[in-house]
Amino acid sequence: MTRKNWAIEILPRALWVVQGVCLYLGQHFTNCPPISASNAGILFLGTLLTAGGFIFWMYVGYYMRHAFFDKELVTNGPFKYVRHPMYVAIYIMLSGVGLLFFSLAWFVIMAIFIPIWYIDSRIEERQMIGLHGRDYLDYKKRTGMFVPRVRW
Repeated sequence: MTRKNWAIEILPRALWVVQGVCLYLGQHFTNCPPISASNAGILFLGTLLTAGGFIFWMYVGYYMRHAFFDKELVTNGPFKYVRHPMYVAIYIMLSGVGLLFFSLAWFVIMAIFIPIWYIDSRIEERQMIGLHGRDYLDYKKRTGMFVPRVRW
């Protein structure tokens, strides 16, 4: 059994707190424009991305229960296409939140956090190799990290 890594256990939770505080402060010190016909499309897209990301996040969670409780390598459902669908779902949802709040600062914060989440994903993958060995390496070859691998 592989020892748990602090970056996987603590860092994501800490980053969510920091991102939430940044969103709050960004909204507190800036004014959101009122809803009008000119920004209704942005609000609609923001709502669609937030709701769609949340639904996708729940869908991923349904498949992740096997990884948590049975300690098995999950390669079906959304994991059939990408190795980190939870991060994909969260970033879709967070993009929608940024649009809903008309917050350019939110997207800057997200851009800053992308490399941190990438590093966290790489650490997670090393842990998965330790847990599942060759099975995970084979899975890694046939699926993309955050986007589906294109097969010609």
